[in-house]
Amino acid sequence: MKKTVILSIIMMLSVGLFVTSCKSDDETPVVPMTAVILEIPSNLENAVLSNASGTLTNVQTQKVVNVTNDQFVKTGNNYQIQLANLEEGTYNIEVKGHLDFTLNGIAGQKDFEVKSDNVSISEKSSTVKLTVSTFTAQGGFVISEIFFTGTSTAEGKSYSGDQYMIITNNSDVTLYADSIAVLESAFLTTQKQDYTPDIMATDFSVQACYMIPGNGKSVPVAPGASLTLAVNAINHKAEQPQSIDLSGADFEFYDESSNANFTDPDGKAPNLDKWYCYTATIYQFHSRGFNSMAIAKMKTTKEDWLENYVYDATYLFVYGDFSKEMTKKGIYRVPNSWILDGVNLSVESVREWNVLDASVDAGWTYCGKVDKDVTRFNKSVIRKQDDNGKYIDTNNSTNDFTPEAPASLLK
Repeated sequence: MKKTVILSIIMMLSVGLFVTSCKSDDETPVVPMTAVILEIPSNLENAVLSNASGTLTNVQTQKVVNVTNDQFVKTGNNYQIQLANLEEGTYNIEVKGHLDFTLNGIAGQKDFEVKSDNVSISEKSSTVKLTVSTFTAQGGFVISEIFFTGTSTAEGKSYSGDQYMIITNNSDVTLYADSIAVLESAFLTTQKQDYTPDIMATDFSVQACYMIPGNGKSVPVAPGASLTLAVNAINHKAEQPQSIDLSGADFEFYDESSNANFTDPDGKAPNLDKWYCYTATIYQFHSRGFNSMAIAKMKTTKEDWLENYVYDATYLFVYGDFSKEMTKKGIYRVPNSWILDGVNLSVESVREWNVLDASVDAGWTYCGKVDKDVTRFNKSVIRKQDDNGKYIDTNNSTNDFTPEAPASLLK
């Protein structure tokens, strides 16, 4: 009897051990805490994630763990999620969302999607990093064309009211053009003087500043898209049949003239915010290209700039045996660090120097090889593009621009 009882107990224990062993073998180990880190490109500032979602799909079991926007927590410049008791295994991970950010001082936005397949997750490997592709800018906004020569009439006369500049978003993200200013140099590339103080290494001396208005996110420009800034945003064909219809321009340079004999037509396009211009009448580009041009992200208020970014420069005027110290008063300056892109313009036969620092533009470009070249009309300087359609920007306009190119809007 005792033997029977003992054998029964042994059998029960054996069955229990077998069941326990089978149960242990069937259970999948879990990781107490798994961190999934979303690495944001280091060149983005003030990055804010929204509309984010993610999935972690177990390759072996096809179980899916869903992640919502609320689970992403910002840590430094990155975001991460913490997942408790995730089963060990191999996962395909996908995260998508929307980023708002600042890039080179300009507000931008972009939707993104990042994937990583066959990621092993275990207690020994419980941190996963997903890197959002670096958003490149190649200078962000660039000047892609300047049409300063104007057109020629059937009688061979010049017509310059149809001048324009095109700026393009050369990045792969949507950027906002608010507060970008168009600048014209205070000094001519055809008249070199030894100005004192010499601030060229740090600042661009300007005689005109017109800014794209907005509240910071009013003027979105998609990757590769452009804005046309017309001197007069009207249909010039009505007056000059050989000209351009610029009534569809994005913005225009508008001036309230103090001289009734020189009035500026106010076209359909929104007006640029005029911060300053040297002329009391109406503004136009120099039709032979004696002034250099730039675009800049203005980083102060109009009132502060007008009060605190102005200086006087002295120079020695020499004509033959005559010389006299002269002062050029009321020159406005824009720090080179604010400049997004710049183009030195001139004419080879009379060119004397560049008025943009070499850090902004080490070269120059042109329309017309001699002063008052009648062949310059209807031509632009147009930035070259690479095989991928990106505009070339080496900070050297001699390399980057095609001089004397047919104006792109002249059809």
